[in-house]
Amino acid sequence: MRKIFYLLVVLLLASVAGVHAQSLKGTSWKLYVDELHDTLTFHVGADTSYTTDGSGEVVVRCLSRISRDTITLKDIEGKYACPGGEGVYTYVFLADGLTLNMVTDPCDNRSNAINGVKWVRGKDRGK
Repeated sequence: MRKIFYLLVVLLLASVAGVHAQSLKGTSWKLYVDELHDTLTFHVGADTSYTTDGSGEVVVRCLSRISRDTITLKDIEGKYACPGGEGVYTYVFLADGLTLNMVTDPCDNRSNAINGVKWVRGKDRGK
């Protein structure tokens, strides 16, 4: 009986760990921005990520690093790029959404646009 109990505990812990281990890499997230009257899509890659507007035009491309529950973004080009420094955010998956919470970011435009905002899942790319 004890063996069955321990086996169930191990299986439960493994399933909970699997939920938290969901990868951000290769996913896409949509957000409607009132100020722009447009929907932006954040495409997360392993080394680089980019954001497109509703017409599919890339508006920001950035270097990205993902470690555990943290993503670091450093813009490299685009009409909404913030050239000054890296933004560090923790991320949380909630139901069908993604929320980025700022740890530090010298770019007010980026942090004001994405900090604490819920993104909804878009069409994912191949991982």
